[in-house]
Amino acid sequence: EELPVALAMLLVSGGDYRHAVLGAVNYGRDCDSIATMAGAMAGALGSPVPDDWSKAGAEASRLDLWEPAATLTAVAREIFERDRAHHRTREAAFAALGGTRCSD
Repeated sequence: EELPVALAMLLVSGGDYRHAVLGAVNYGRDCDSIATMAGAMAGALGSPVPDDWSKAGAEASRLDLWEPAATLTAVAREIFERDRAHHRTREAAFAALGGTRCSD
C-alpha cells in the first residue's frame, strides 16, 4: 500500500522533492515511510533536497552532511572509472578475436 502512494505523490508533485515529501507527510497513515520513498525517488530523478531543509537538518543534528556526500561521490566516480576501463579492456579483447571465416 505504501509504494503506490509514494509513486502517486511523485507523480502529482511533478517529481519535485519538496512537494512529494510534503504531500506524503500530510497524507497520513504510514507517512514517514511514504515520504521517505517519495523523496528518495524524487532525488534519484534529479530533484535535490531543498537547501533550507539540508541546512536545518545539519544544524539540528550537528552533523556535516556534505562530507559523507563528497566521499560517496568520489567513491562512485572511482567505481565508474574502473568499470569503464574494464569495459574497454573487454571490448578490445572481443575486437581482437579473429580466426578464419567458416564460410564466405
